[in-house]
Amino acid sequence: MAPGGDSAEAGQALAKQTVFLFGRAQGLTRRRLDQLVRLRGGKLSSKPSTRVTVIAVGHSATSHVLADGRVRLPVGLPASAILISEKELRRRLGLLGPPPDVDRSLASAEIERLAGLTPTLVACLALFDVLEPVEARFAYRDVVAAREVGRLLTRGIDLGQILGASVTLGRRGSHLAEARLTEGPSGELVRELGGQLAELSGQLTMRLEQDVRGIDELVAAAELAEEDNDLATAESLYTTAMRADAGDPVLPFNLGNVFDAQGRAAEAKIAWQIAVARDPAFAEAWYNLAMAAEDEAHEDLAIAEYRRAVQAQPEFADAHYNLALLLTKLDRCEEALAAWERFLELAPKSGQASTARRAAALCRMRIRQKQAQTG
Repeated sequence: MAPGGDSAEAGQALAKQTVFLFGRAQGLTRRRLDQLVRLRGGKLSSKPSTRVTVIAVGHSATSHVLADGRVRLPVGLPASAILISEKELRRRLGLLGPPPDVDRSLASAEIERLAGLTPTLVACLALFDVLEPVEARFAYRDVVAAREVGRLLTRGIDLGQILGASVTLGRRGSHLAEARLTEGPSGELVRELGGQLAELSGQLTMRLEQDVRGIDELVAAAELAEEDNDLATAESLYTTAMRADAGDPVLPFNLGNVFDAQGRAAEAKIAWQIAVARDPAFAEAWYNLAMAAEDEAHEDLAIAEYRRAVQAQPEFADAHYNLALLLTKLDRCEEALAAWERFLELAPKSGQASTARRAAALCRMRIRQKQAQTG
C-alpha cells in the first residue's frame, strides 16, 4: 500500500471512522488516544482489521518504509483505508492547529520535478510530515525540504534514515528545510554547522541519538510484560527505550506506573516528573503526580497538579472528580462546586455521577450557609 493523502482532509470528523495507529504517536498513551478518538465519535482499533477506515502512521514507523517510498503496513488492513500522518491525526483529534497560512501554489508534479523525486516518494514525505501540503498544494519550504531529501538520496543515504532525521529535527523545533545534513564518520546523519559536524540537536558532538527503528518493538515488549505483571522485565525494557528516545514522555510515564505497581513511590514520582518535563501538557502524568501528593497529604500541591491535568486535558473526567472531592474535603466549596459541575457535564451517566450530585448539593448548601452568616 502506498502512502497518500494530505492536509486537505484536516478537520474532517473522525465520527463513524475506525482508526488504526501504525507505530507510536509522540506523547500519546493508548488510553489517551482511545479517549480522544471516542470523544470525536470514532473507534480505535488495537489490531489490523478490515473494518479500519483510517490508518494513522506514527513518526516512529520509519523503519517500515521501503526505498521507493512505499510503507510496509501490517497484513489485514484494507487497501481502501485512508493514510494520514501523525500531525494530521493530531489535527483531527484537536491537539494541533492548522498548518501555517503561507502561499502554497506548487503542485506535486512541480515538487517532483524540482527535487527529482517520484510521486510515491513525495507522498511518503508528506505522510511523515517532511512536507506539509494543503489540498495537494505545496509551499516553498516544501521545495527546499524535498530538494534536501533528493540530495541525500543521490548520496546513497537510506530513506528511512532521512525520515528519522527529519522526525528528530522536528522534535528539536527545527525542520529539514533549515538544516543541511551529511553522513557522519559512523554512517549516521549529522548536521553541518559552521564547517563542523553536529548532532541533529545542534550539539557539536559526533554521535547522533540512537536510531528510532526497533523502539516500537521494544515498547511493545515492555507493554506486554507490564500487562503480564512481569514488572522487572517491563522496567528494564522501558529504561532501555528511554535511552533510545529522549523525547517521548509516554516512556517515563509508563516506567513510573511500573515503579508504582512495585510500591516504589519515590521513583514513580521522579519518572512522572520526567514525563511532564518532556511534555508539560501530559495530563495523565500530572494526574498521577496529584494522586501521589494527595497520598502524602500535600493537598495544595495535589490541587495544583490536578488543575494542571484538567488544563492540559479539559475533558479528563477523573481529574475533575478527584479535584472536586479534595476541594470538598477542604471546605473550598465554591471551587469544588465548579469542579463537580464540570465532572457531571463530562460523565453524567458514570458510576460516580450520583456521588457527584450529592456532593454538589452539599456544596451549594454550605455556600448558602456561609452567605447567610456573612449577611
